[in-house]
Amino acid sequence: MTTRIKDAMFFVFGARQLDSINNNSTPVEVSDWKNSRKTKDAYQKLFTPINPNNPEETYMFKILSKMWPSANTTNIKSAYAITVCQTMLSSHYELLTIKEKIVKRKLLKNLLSNLIYFNINQL
Repeated sequence: MTTRIKDAMFFVFGARQLDSINNNSTPVEVSDWKNSRKTKDAYQKLFTPINPNNPEETYMFKILSKMWPSANTTNIKSAYAITVCQTMLSSHYELLTIKEKIVKRKLLKNLLSNLIYFNINQL
């Protein structure tokens, strides 16, 4: 699923907004990619609206929609996808591969945020 999430992220941002990178890239190449303007901008844009007339249509929403077009997914899967995108684009995490130790901490935070968001919006 991690690979599909990464593919969806690159698809949504497109080559104009996010350069591609190979999992076999050297540490220097990964560092250069993570510190590039495009990658930093993509990280900042994850939760910003793509269209100002539709504030709910964020880049992350599009990534989740690409992963699950019928919108039938669980909070845990959505939180995992968010975690993968954040970790992949973060310059604070030096790798492209997603390590369990890092994911667990961020996943819990994102899962709680998703639950709070969906519960508030259902009121």
